[in-house]
This record gives sequence, C-alpha cells and structure tokens, in this order.
Amino acid sequence: MKDFINKIVEKIQPKALENAIKNRIHKQEDYQVISKSDNLLLENFIKKCRLINTPMVLELGTKRSVAGRSTRHDEWIPHAAEYIGTDIEPGADVDIVADVHRLSDFTGTEKFDVIISCSTFEHFKYPHLAAHEVMKALRINGLLFIQTHQTYPVHAYPNDYFRFSKEALEGLFGSRMGFNVIATDYEFPAQIYSDRVTSLSHDPAFLNSRLYGEKVSTTPENYIYELDSYYNVKNID
Repeated sequence: MKDFINKIVEKIQPKALENAIKNRIHKQEDYQVISKSDNLLLENFIKKCRLINTPMVLELGTKRSVAGRSTRHDEWIPHAAEYIGTDIEPGADVDIVADVHRLSDFTGTEKFDVIISCSTFEHFKYPHLAAHEVMKALRINGLLFIQTHQTYPVHAYPNDYFRFSKEALEGLFGSRMGFNVIATDYEFPAQIYSDRVTSLSHDPAFLNSRLYGEKVSTTPENYIYELDSYYNVKNID
C-alpha cells in the first residue's frame, strides 16, 4: 500500500509544481537585463576606474583554466600602476597565491584602488567572509566589480558552491560595512530545461549577475549582517 501511495504522489507532485509555475506571471521588464549594445554597468565601472591616477588593481581567480586563454582583464585598466592576479592555486596569470577568505592576511588592508572578480564568487565556500576580506583590502573610495553566475551548470575550479541573484550580491556588501552598491544587473538570458518540470524554460534565468560598487568608509573589523525588518521578531518568553 505504501509503495502504491508513493507512486501516486510521485506522479502528482511534478504536475502540481508545473501548474503552479505556469500560473506565475513574470514580466521581463521586472528584470534588468543587458545586451552587448547596452552594457552600462561595466562601461560606468571602467570610466570611473580611468579617473583614478595609476591605480593599484587586484583581480581574483586569475589562474587559467583553459590553456592559452587568459581570464585577466588588464585591458580594462591599462593605466594601472600595478595589476595583480591572485588565485588559490599557482599557475599562469597568478601573481599571488592566496585564499580569498584570508585575503587581507596576504595583501594587507586598504591596499587596492580597484578589485575585480569574474566568475569566482560561486567558488567561494563562505561568500560573506570573502566579501568582508575584499572590502578590507579595498582603499576608501576604491571600486569593486563582481561578475558571477545566477544560472549556470555545475563547474568545479576546484569547487562549485553558490549561485547569486542581484539581491544576493547586494546583500553581501551592505551600507553598514562602509560600502555603497552603485548598480547591479543580469546579463545573458538563459533557459532552464528539465523533462521533470518542462515549464521552467518559460521563467526568467540569466547566466550572469553583476555588481559595481564603491567603498565609502573603513570596513568594520567584524562583518555586520543587515537583517530586513520582517526578520526583527521579538523573543517570546
């Protein structure tokens, strides 16, 4: 009898979930999406970087995963006084071997005018700790650019931990941490396909999520979580 019920539930649940998803209405304009001809977030970041006189630049996760193809972005800031690549493993394009969760131990605090992170935050085991260390390594008025994944296949270099919405990225870099998020967006619309729930392909998904921001004051020694108001529930004695 138990096996019979489980078979019925197994058949009903996917259909119920599929119908629920079909009934959701998503408006494309609710999601800020960019195209190759409308890349304002990155363009504004680069313009602001070029106003800094001979900046010190750090890029995270620069080890080449494909031979002959660099993942560094030196061309964005060609006037850098020094452009340093770092990764958790030694290899091509890596100047400093460092664990981002202890980044300031390797680089010191308030050392960089610009920090760039492309396709790395999904590989950090503790993203809040990584964000804290990145902010500590930035100088006041320093700029940060992050591109990570909102939807993407599992890929391990060496491990794959997270996916981020715009809100998730913004939540890592709160104003109480002395940081100002200037802009976030999504890029490269994608589709999720599953023969289990076929209607997923109609819902919004994007390969990348991105953040551009600025450090505006000294980073606190301890990370401060900014809870939304609906989490402020009084304890019941």
